[in-house]
Amino acid sequence: MNLDDALAATEPHDDARRDRPTHPKGWEPGYEWNGNGGTITTSPLAAAPKSWDAFIIDAGHDPAEVEIIGPMQHRGWDVQQKGGNVVRLRYYRISIQRRTLRQDIDDLIKAAKRRGNVRSPSANGNEPAHSAFLVALGDLQLGKMDGDGAEGTVARFLDKTQAAVDRYKALKKPGPIYLTHLGDCIEGMVSQGGQNQWRTTLTVTEQVRLYRRLLIEQVKAFASVTDRLVVAGIPGNHDEANRPIHTYGDSWAIDSLAAVKDALDLAGNYGHVSIHAPARDELTLTLDVAGTIVGLAHGHQWRAGQHVTWWAKQSHGRQPIGDADLLLAGHLHHLRIEQTGSDKTFLQVPALESGSQWWKHRTGEWGQPGIVTAVVGGGSWRSLEVL
Repeated sequence: MNLDDALAATEPHDDARRDRPTHPKGWEPGYEWNGNGGTITTSPLAAAPKSWDAFIIDAGHDPAEVEIIGPMQHRGWDVQQKGGNVVRLRYYRISIQRRTLRQDIDDLIKAAKRRGNVRSPSANGNEPAHSAFLVALGDLQLGKMDGDGAEGTVARFLDKTQAAVDRYKALKKPGPIYLTHLGDCIEGMVSQGGQNQWRTTLTVTEQVRLYRRLLIEQVKAFASVTDRLVVAGIPGNHDEANRPIHTYGDSWAIDSLAAVKDALDLAGNYGHVSIHAPARDELTLTLDVAGTIVGLAHGHQWRAGQHVTWWAKQSHGRQPIGDADLLLAGHLHHLRIEQTGSDKTFLQVPALESGSQWWKHRTGEWGQPGIVTAVVGGGSWRSLEVL
């Protein structure tokens, strides 16, 4: 074993990235529809098909109800294959419109009834293939005396873990489980210049020990009901080991992940569990969750309300987390869901500790603890529930 292997917190992890565009600009495959007409742009094809019906159906229309209008456009594009050969492929764009803009009311009602008879993928509890069950939580801040203290947080953590296991079973096991911890696992004693240490009920080693054992219990609970469990964690600000910081990953959260990984390796029978942490001196992590790029960031990297600007700058700088379809964060202790851009979602999870006395004195607000669960895949998310 070399020094790098001995110091690694978890197995090597390559941040998931979105593939860079490979289509000519303006000819990205897809379709547009304004209610009466639109266009369909195909993926690259060797030649025009004999029938466009399959493309019309894939766009969600009935070939009997729409028609192709105007001349068909196409664009040639040279693609170099792995062997070095260059082949010319073509993109085709067709314009379609409803066969008649005036429809009989009875026809509309019949069409609506037909659509109503089509059950959604999860209507019977079954989720479609290529999806995963996401569990997102953060801000336990174990050792903090506020609210119901460490005892309340521990009880809540275990209760909500069991509730998430039950939900996974009720959804008929929608693929693997991705368990994400978003930082501030302990209260620590570095926040506010160390002043918070006077409002803690546990020492730092006790806080870390408690978190490590809670994480092991959670891994055992999820590992028993799935064929694949992916555990991912990132540093927060409260769980920094020292200030000033030595490296950005010098975190009790990351050390706990490493310890749990070592415990699972020693225990055996956990080959279906993988544990991931950011690379050394990094704060964020990205995962490919059934085709959805999920980014993890605690949230102390940006000022309150500036998450979209931070995210956009990460994208501009070609950082992996800039490619995320879904950005998960904690830090501000309340639920926030914001859809931004064309297909991106920012999801801030509530805390698991019950509340902050300081925040109550300042704003009058108290916490609403919880963990977030959702089904994720195919570039999006659905079936979100806060437990």
